[in-house]
Amino acid sequence: MLLLDLLYLTALGVASPYCAYKLLTQRKIRAGLKEKLGFVPPRHDQRPCVWFHCVSVGEVGLARELVRRFEQRFPAIEPVISTGTDTGRSAAEKSFPNHTIFYYPFDFSPCVGRTLRAIRPQAIVLMELELWPNLILTARRKGVPVIIVNGRITERNFRRLSRVRFLVEPLLNSLHTIAVQDADYARRITALGADPAKVVITGNMKYDTVKSEIPPDHPAYAAIRSLQAHPLLVGGCTWAGEEEALLRIYADLKRPCPGLGLVLAPKHAERLAEVRRLIERAGFASVELSSLKLRPQSDENDRIPPERVVLVDTFGELDAVYAAADIVFAGRSLTQHGGQNMLEPAALGKPVIFGPYTENFKEAAELLLAARAAIRVNSEAELHRQVAEFIDNPDPFLQAGAEGRKVIEAKKGTTERNIGLLEHIIA
Repeated sequence: MLLLDLLYLTALGVASPYCAYKLLTQRKIRAGLKEKLGFVPPRHDQRPCVWFHCVSVGEVGLARELVRRFEQRFPAIEPVISTGTDTGRSAAEKSFPNHTIFYYPFDFSPCVGRTLRAIRPQAIVLMELELWPNLILTARRKGVPVIIVNGRITERNFRRLSRVRFLVEPLLNSLHTIAVQDADYARRITALGADPAKVVITGNMKYDTVKSEIPPDHPAYAAIRSLQAHPLLVGGCTWAGEEEALLRIYADLKRPCPGLGLVLAPKHAERLAEVRRLIERAGFASVELSSLKLRPQSDENDRIPPERVVLVDTFGELDAVYAAADIVFAGRSLTQHGGQNMLEPAALGKPVIFGPYTENFKEAAELLLAARAAIRVNSEAELHRQVAEFIDNPDPFLQAGAEGRKVIEAKKGTTERNIGLLEHIIA
C-alpha cells in the first residue's frame, strides 16, 4: 500500500498544476473535499453496518431498490451510502433521506483508513466494477469482505486492463465475491485473473429499477403532456453533436408535420446553456421544464406552442419525460460514448431508437433488438428516416414499444438474487 501511495503522489505531483486549476475553478471538484480526505463524521449507530458505494447518479438509481430490500431483510443492520460526485450525492440524499451519506475517499491509505474507522463496516458493496486498490487491500487486511454487485466490464476496458493484468489480478482475488450481469462479463473478469469460484452471474439490476408506469399527475409528465405537440420526440441523455442532429431533423420534419414537438435532455447539466444556444441557433425558442411545470396546466389559452423546444433542466424526472414521449432517441449512441440506458423508455412501452455505439449497454441493446423492440441507426440520416416513418405510420413502432415492455418485465429478479447473495455472505 505504501508503494501505491507513492505512485499516487508521483502522479499527483506531475498533474498538480492541472489539479489546482480544477480545484479553484470547479465547485464540483471541491464538493465534499473534507470527506474525500477521509474526515467522515463517525457513525454513532451501534448496529452492524454495510457500506454501499455508488459512483454517481446511475449507480444510486440501481442501489435504491437494493438498499430498500436489504433493509427489509436485515432490519438490524444499518446501510450507509457513499458517492463519488456532487450529482451522485444529491441523488443519494433524495433517494435515501434518512441514511448516512458521505463522499467516497481518495484512494490514499490514510484517507481510506480514516473512513473505515469512522464507518466501521461489516461488509462493503461496490456497484458495478469499482477497483480502488487501497480500499480493497485495506478492507481485506481488516477482514471486511468487499463484494461487487451488478458487475460489468466493457470490451474496451477489458483490453486496457489486460495490459496491466499483473496489477488487476491480485485486486480481483482480494474481493470476496464478484456478481456480474452476464456470461460475457464473467468471461472477461476471469480472463483478467479472477478466481472463477468468486464470480457469479446474477443478472442486471437495471431491469428491476426501471419503471413501467408513471402517475398521470406527476408534475413533469403533466407539464409535457400539456404541450400542443404531437407526436413528441424526446432525446434522452444526449451528448455534444446529438442535439444538433435532432434539431436538424426536427426543423426538417416540422414542415410536413407542424404538430411535431421536441424535448432535449442533455446528459450533463453543465451543458444546459450550450444546448439552449444550439436551440436558438437552429431558429427555435426554448422553454425549461422547470418553468413549464410552474405554468397552469388547465388554461387552454396559455399553453406553450409546439415551436418551443423543451429543455430538461430538472433532476431525476427523465422517466416521467419518457412517459410523456411518443418516440425516444437514447443518447450518447450516435457519438462514441458507449450509449445511454435505453431500458427506461422501453420499460414504459415507448418506441426506442439508438445509434451504433451502445457498448455500455450491450446486453440491453441486444435484448431489445432481438425482440424487435428497438431500432438501431448508424447515422443522422437513418435517424431522420426512422422518425419520418414513425410520423407516417406509427403502428409498427408502437408494437415494438409494447414488445420492449414485455421483455423487460420478463428479465426482472436480479435485485432479489443479489440480496440472497448478501444474505449468504453476511450469515
